[in-house]
Amino acid sequence: MPFKPCGKIEKVHDALQVQVDGWTLGTLVIAAGDISKLLKGRAVNVNFVQQRPGREAFVGYAGTAVLSRSGRAVNVKIEARLMTAPLAQVQKVLAGQQLAARLSSPAPVIDADRVQRVAIDAGLVRGF
Repeated sequence: MPFKPCGKIEKVHDALQVQVDGWTLGTLVIAAGDISKLLKGRAVNVNFVQQRPGREAFVGYAGTAVLSRSGRAVNVKIEARLMTAPLAQVQKVLAGQQLAARLSSPAPVIDADRVQRVAIDAGLVRGF
């Protein structure tokens, strides 16, 4: 299954910041206290943080992060979008040996039945 790059995971202070292409609601963060739980195989929350001028930061729930079944990747699920990063890269980011871990998502699955139901002349101009 082909994967395409869609963001990166970086270490900010002691937490992990997840940068996803197209995400605009704030900064996605895996809390520093949850990183050890994540590396042990437990599912942890991914939160978004919004900085508002003159107000406290707002923290909300965005999704989850968990190790893959093989234990060789970190799977991040935000809304209905599944993304993955190699565990070796995430560990290097945590150790300070690498700046960022590549975050990728699988290519979308094409529904062949739906595509074949569309009329062959759909979208053609029928009049002059």
